Amino acid sequence: MRAILSLRNVVRGSTWRLGNPSGSSISRPTPICLSHPTTTGATFSTSSRLLLPSDDPGGKPNTGQHRTVYDDFFNILESSDPSTTISISSTSPTSLTLHDGLVLSEPVVILNNQVFLWDHPKLNQDHAVPSGIGWEAWLGIEKLKPGIKLEVSQKVKEVFGIFEIVDDRPEIVLFGTGKRVLPPPGPVREYLNGLGIQLDVQSTHDAASTYNMLTEEGRKVAAILIPAEESPKRRFTPESLQRLLSGQE
Repeated sequence: MRAILSLRNVVRGSTWRLGNPSGSSISRPTPICLSHPTTTGATFSTSSRLLLPSDDPGGKPNTGQHRTVYDDFFNILESSDPSTTISISSTSPTSLTLHDGLVLSEPVVILNNQVFLWDHPKLNQDHAVPSGIGWEAWLGIEKLKPGIKLEVSQKVKEVFGIFEIVDDRPEIVLFGTGKRVLPPPGPVREYLNGLGIQLDVQSTHDAASTYNMLTEEGRKVAAILIPAEESPKRRFTPESLQRLLSGQE
């Protein structure tokens, strides 16, 4: 039986017929011309001069009617919750910059998609150690006595009380302690663990990066971020702020 195979070439509009009369080999294709309407003003070409202008590296039209090469990528870690918008764009020794361009030069607490300025007790970033030295103001004691077991004091509850009063508590708190990792004394971790919150201590830069990553994953995370270098602070009462705004100060 004679085998016939036909293929249509879309560009040229012709049909190739492959014949195998002897059954041993396929003979060279013989073109057969087909009649079709002659078109004017429409040609097929691979010349780059006929391509549509596009700023897309993938070469796709940029009219907005087609997906671009950037639409082919999807962040699988991004949270599906549209309310999760707080992120840290950059850090410096004296400040933090949020995703919206707001620059903060003071310690902050980021909790439940809100940013709070945080007045924390004095912390000596050069001498603070887990035994409690350098953390005396956080523990509410004037001088650390050797051999005395540290317990959760009222001062610790006041400093970290924001995590107790909120209804929706985070599963983890990232504690950025400045330019280096300064593990806090046991009562701090004990108090937060009692609230069902894990504590992870890092440098402020690393804590900010970890916060961004975990929020993209949709995790319930909070952050305490202390700049590496302290900046002068000025506090205003409502009256003094009014005088400042009116130009009296």
